[in-house]
Amino acid sequence: MKIFGLLLVLLTSSVSTSTAAEPECVNIFYDRGPAGYWMGRTYSIFLQNLLGHFPKFQQIVSPIELYRKGDTEKCRATFYLGSYFENSIPQAFLDDFSSTKRPVAWFGYSIWKTDTETLFGFSYEGLTTLDQEKRDEAGYPTYFKWIDYKGETFYKFGDWSKSDPKQFLAPFEQVELRETKSGVSEVLAWARHSGKNRRVPYAMRAGNRFYVADIPFSFLHEADRYLVTADLLFDILGEPAKNEKNAFLRIEDVHALSPLADVLKVASLLEQEKVPGNISLIPVFFDPLKTYNRSENEEYLTMDRKPEFLEVMHELRKNSGYSFIWHGVTHQHGVAQNPHNGASGDDFEFWDAVRNAPVAEDGTRWVLDRLSDGLYTILKSGLDAPTVWLTPHYQASALDYLIFARVFPWNVGRVIYFNFRASGLPPAGTNGSYWLRNNDAAAQKRRIEAFSRLKVETDPAAPWNGQFFPYEIFGDVYGQRLLPENLGNSQPYISEHVVRTRTPKEIIADAKRNLVIRDAWASLFYHPYLLQSFKNGGRGTYPGDANELAGLIREIKALGYKFISAEQYSRTHLRPIRPEPIYREIQP
Repeated sequence: MKIFGLLLVLLTSSVSTSTAAEPECVNIFYDRGPAGYWMGRTYSIFLQNLLGHFPKFQQIVSPIELYRKGDTEKCRATFYLGSYFENSIPQAFLDDFSSTKRPVAWFGYSIWKTDTETLFGFSYEGLTTLDQEKRDEAGYPTYFKWIDYKGETFYKFGDWSKSDPKQFLAPFEQVELRETKSGVSEVLAWARHSGKNRRVPYAMRAGNRFYVADIPFSFLHEADRYLVTADLLFDILGEPAKNEKNAFLRIEDVHALSPLADVLKVASLLEQEKVPGNISLIPVFFDPLKTYNRSENEEYLTMDRKPEFLEVMHELRKNSGYSFIWHGVTHQHGVAQNPHNGASGDDFEFWDAVRNAPVAEDGTRWVLDRLSDGLYTILKSGLDAPTVWLTPHYQASALDYLIFARVFPWNVGRVIYFNFRASGLPPAGTNGSYWLRNNDAAAQKRRIEAFSRLKVETDPAAPWNGQFFPYEIFGDVYGQRLLPENLGNSQPYISEHVVRTRTPKEIIADAKRNLVIRDAWASLFYHPYLLQSFKNGGRGTYPGDANELAGLIREIKALGYKFISAEQYSRTHLRPIRPEPIYREIQP
């Protein structure tokens, strides 16, 4: 099969809801700082991604060093991420922050350069620290850990380093403010100390001015204070919520050699609970190192060669309306450990997890050729091309994500982000059909030409960083529409694949906590093998025990969430996608 033979990428962006007027904008300013400082740009990427939930706004992204007087008046709202201590901030921004009538939100450092007592009724007292002497019940150092917001408590991460057991990792530092004049500000969230009976403001509002006392994009986890910021965006932008509480459950890592008894048991439960089925499908199983001691003809097995598996998939599709999410092609890479055992479902596919770098073959042609091969298997199996993509283990290169954004109408899950520059991109956003099922020479030529211009550079000094989302995103910095995955999954044991356990109790607690976050989903995944007994690595008290999954589903429904079908959602939410961001940079 020729490269790109089955892929269709429409090279026109989504039609705007208004063709006459320019889109409204939001300003995002960050600290460029000295040479080699990368964190400011990284944090701005995370904010850009969250703002993808509000696709009507054009994002204008710039170092604060380029601020010009009056910039706050040009957009609906302005954000400033003060991440570099004592960064040089233009006086024009300090003046405009004090006088603008537009919404403006300041995060983190340097708020002390303003008249906080006049603007907020609070004086600057300094920065909070980690208390190594006062320990909590678990023996951890204490700090302003707990964040109280809308009657729920979120919390900052804190744990000992895996590489240096004497180092305690936590985002313990934030600005400490003390009230000097009541009635000027409304404190929206409080930070409470984990070892002392003290609290300080974490987020506050004084009219059109907002302040958040740290940069909320480090050490993210499912109950993090980051979610408070995700909710505050509605207030800063003055945007209404949809008042929907979607739930999304996907059955993970299903391939031709998955135990069908477990898959059918899950299907029976979902039918009983009236929950739409969503299966993360791996079209090709490959186990080159014989980890699972399969017979010789099962070491490499495309799903079209397993009739009993296909029969079940077609039955679920036809009679129960199951959605299939395309979860990689083989969900592993080559004939080596990457990094675990080389087998499908266990290893990375689009990322070299041994070298912590893109795979050696990574490139536009390689990615699209691989997708073509996977699509060929799916179509040969008699299934429709899935409309949702799930990157194996969520990790790929920046180039790969840029391609996924232009090939698939929706992606699902968490994403790894790089400080990158891209040029020669076909527009993000697609309409109509997404796949070409024949070899049209002219269309193939257009695709090759379009993607041959794609150039991607990543900052070698900046490490990659991961982000999850509490709600759907209509265009991250790569251009991907993203269905969220914000609750994780049941993880009973620490292993080479799993760095921390996660219980149903924790999942439900986070789903409940998220009820105060506007538009938040309850999105999770579940592996069918967990229906096995504890003795065999599962969660069940006997083989086929689905009680844990049943409990998760029922408790999430009881909280008021409504489960959705990935395919139905993806087909009915194709518009809008946010306009391409505008970037301003300091020239070297």
